[in-house]
This record gives sequence, structure tokens and C-alpha cells, in this order.
Amino acid sequence: MGVLLLVLGSVFLYIKLSTKEETVPTTKNDTSETLNNEKEYIFEELGISLTVPQELHVIKSPNFNAETGKLESYNFYIQNYGYEGGPSTGDFQIYGLYQPDLPEIILDDIAEMKIDTENYMNVKEFSAGPLQGYEAQQKGERPNYIYSLLLNGRILRIAVSQGTAENKIAAEKILKTLKVLQTVQVGEGAEVPEMGGVFNFTYPNGWKLSKEINGVVVTSPDYQISEGFPVLEEGAELAVYTKKTTVATINEDLSNNPITSKIPNKVDTIVAEQNAIRYEYGYEGVNAVMTEFIKDGTKYSLRYRFVGENSKSAYMGAYEEMLRTFEFL
Repeated sequence: MGVLLLVLGSVFLYIKLSTKEETVPTTKNDTSETLNNEKEYIFEELGISLTVPQELHVIKSPNFNAETGKLESYNFYIQNYGYEGGPSTGDFQIYGLYQPDLPEIILDDIAEMKIDTENYMNVKEFSAGPLQGYEAQQKGERPNYIYSLLLNGRILRIAVSQGTAENKIAAEKILKTLKVLQTVQVGEGAEVPEMGGVFNFTYPNGWKLSKEINGVVVTSPDYQISEGFPVLEEGAELAVYTKKTTVATINEDLSNNPITSKIPNKVDTIVAEQNAIRYEYGYEGVNAVMTEFIKDGTKYSLRYRFVGENSKSAYMGAYEEMLRTFEFL
């Protein structure tokens, strides 16, 4: 119990300090419009989606370890301010926090909020889609509504401010639309391809490996691509492409390219102990997440290609595992 209360306490403090009504950097929203002036937003690293009224602004902020590339925390905001041309402050915000490295817990652990009467009141059971948890109201100067949900054995913590009855109703309407997306587990049974003695990475069982002149491609069992102009119609592919280069750094390489130089939201990361840059692009029918770096005069491009925004999260786990296990021999 001591460990759980410590976890809840640290998350409580994080949320109390973080749910300020201020503008944070805007990121690209991945959405699917519905018929009722709403959009479905996909939070890829969490493996969930939420349907949100179009008049609200959504910000996604995954935070990766600069050395390992591993997800350390994920923050998201749903609010009625902070967008371009809009007000800088407002009176409605949903703030979400997920920390995958917290100790693993069960639902009964979250229920111990009921005895934390110093910080919470009106604690009761709550469900958001298939996720189970508890709702409460914070005590103190900022009486926000708090929702603690069990996601993959950790707490997905959500705070709603301002703590009014109207905001509670609006927030719960959004939370009730939560969907858990299909994930790909890459575990002990993963396959390790032979890459000609240069590099290796793991990919899920049942995927098909094919070698190309400048790299390798691995495709999912449901992979389907059109004839003629190659449009991906179903499934996903992982690929590693190599190219000789005289450029010293990946930053310089991307800056010199008229296409990649204009792509926003590039993220610094580490792959196989190499400084890399990760970004997303859509170009000539190709939707992809790309992670690139340069080593010993060769540019390495690790690509995850998907059909569209709605399907991007389906095999994101396989791509993350590819990046995590990629190594030079």
C-alpha cells in the first residue's frame, strides 16, 4: 500500500503543477471526422482514441528519453483555448498523464484513493470505454475532477479543470468515447532476420521479410498493395533503407533536402547508439513514420509505412520494437 500511495501522491503533485491554463506547443493532430461535428483523435503511443467536439483544441505531447528513445511519459490536453488565432486562456481543459515506468498495479490499488481523504473526496468507480478506474474531486485551491484509469497495468491519470459541474459533464462525454486500439506484441517469439551481416532487428512472427538492393522490407500478414502505382491498401510495412552519403550529420542531410527540410515536428532520438531524427510525412501516396541517422558514411532510414491516420496505431508497437532492437553486428 505504501508504494501505491507514493505513486498516487507523485502523480497528484505532477497534475497539480501541470494543469495550468496556459498555451503549450501545438503538435500535429491525427484525426478522423465524424458526422456530428466531432473528430476522433488517435493517441498512438497510448494505443487509445477519443472523440472530441471540433471546437476543442487537442495537443499531444509524448516525451522520449534522449539516449534510449524510450517513451518516458505522455501528456495530452483537450481545451477550449491555446489554438492559433484563439484565446490564450479559457475555462475548460482535460489534461492526461501516463508514465509507463511507474510500478505495475491492479484496479484494487487505484481503489485506495478512497482512503486518501486528505487529497480527494467523492471517490467512486468510473469507466471510460473498456478502461476501469475511479473518479474523484481534488481538495484544495484547485478542486479539479480526477479520473484514474487502469491502462496496461499503469495509471492513466486525467484531470478536468475548471472543476465545475458543466465541465465534468462535458469531459465525461469525451472520456466515454475512449477506444483501445489494436496493438502488436513483439515478444520472445519474435523473428530476427538475417541482414547480410550488417544489422539486425526483431519483428513479429508471421510477417514476411524480403530483401531489396538497398535494404530490407518486412510486411504484415494483411499487407496488400495496389498494382501499378503502389498504394498501400491494407496492413503495414517496416523497412530499412541504406544509402551512401558524404554528408556528416543527419540534420544537415534533412536540411539539404527540399522536401524533408519543410517537415515540422522533427524529434531527436537515439537508435543503436546513433543520434537520429524521427519525423512523420505523407508524400505521393506514402504515409510513414521515418527515423534516420548516418553512420560511417551511410544513411540509414528506418521506415514504418501505414495506410492512413486511422490505422497508424495498429502496428506502431512493431515499429517501436524495431527501433528498440535495431543493432549493428
